[in-house]
Amino acid sequence: MENKFTKDNLITRWLDNRLNKDEKEELDTSGELDELKVVLDDIDTWKVKKFDTEAGLEDLKKRKKLVISPTPVKENKTSKWLSIAASIAILITGGYFSWNYLFNQTKTINTLVAESKTIDLPGGSQITLDALSTVSYNEKKWTEDRAVYLTGQAFFDVVKGSSFTVMTKVGSIKVLGTQFNVNATNKIFEVKCYEGKVNVTYNQEQKILIKGESISAKENKLSSNSHTTKKPEWIDGYSKYNQVVLSEIVIDLEKYYQTKIELPEKYENLQFTGTITHKDLKTALETLFSSMEIEYSIDDNNIVLIK
Repeated sequence: MENKFTKDNLITRWLDNRLNKDEKEELDTSGELDELKVVLDDIDTWKVKKFDTEAGLEDLKKRKKLVISPTPVKENKTSKWLSIAASIAILITGGYFSWNYLFNQTKTINTLVAESKTIDLPGGSQITLDALSTVSYNEKKWTEDRAVYLTGQAFFDVVKGSSFTVMTKVGSIKVLGTQFNVNATNKIFEVKCYEGKVNVTYNQEQKILIKGESISAKENKLSSNSHTTKKPEWIDGYSKYNQVVLSEIVIDLEKYYQTKIELPEKYENLQFTGTITHKDLKTALETLFSSMEIEYSIDDNNIVLIK
């Protein structure tokens, strides 16, 4: 009976009236029941007010009505006008940004393998775009910003009195009423003038070209040349090369034909002089590789050079 568990067990049994006479006497002597009896006597005096069911139901209905039908808030006239003004401001702002986006949007034209396109610029000038090339310009602001951005090769036919600038990654060309060709493909930068005059800028070096003159970039310097043609050969479906390395010619062939050429490293810097067609792959390969005594095989659209 000395541990708490035993005392608690006796009290529990006393509440259930399950103690024998000796256990009752022992629990009374221990004094454990004194505080418990005081609490039990006090509980007998507690009174709980009878719950009014009808009154409670009526109170619940009133609360529900308040939740479902809140008191309307009177609209302030000043607040209403501020809301309208804010809506108009949002519409005006959104309209401005939409107009500004459309007005400044750049137009971009791309070509695929073996594809060429002719583009009419505002004012009547034309661009003939070579295969795998891209031009972009701002059509909406052409009168303010006469700039054409070129990647690849293109022929420009500019009407008299119309001027603009051709921008490439490595150089720019300013023109006024002229015909010229720009090749800015991979490591190549070449400009040929066919009519009028062009001003070429490359690495802060400037060069003015007239009809029959051309320049090309070699070792980061401009090299001057001459030509007698009236338009670029590629427009008529062929390319003419004069001591051009094989690696550059292979890039052209892949541009004009749906093919992939595996060029061994030992052939990359071999030079070729001649004319290659863009209209028949077998003829092009025969002209290029047979003249250089290089054997090759064709597997689907892949050209494999035999080492």
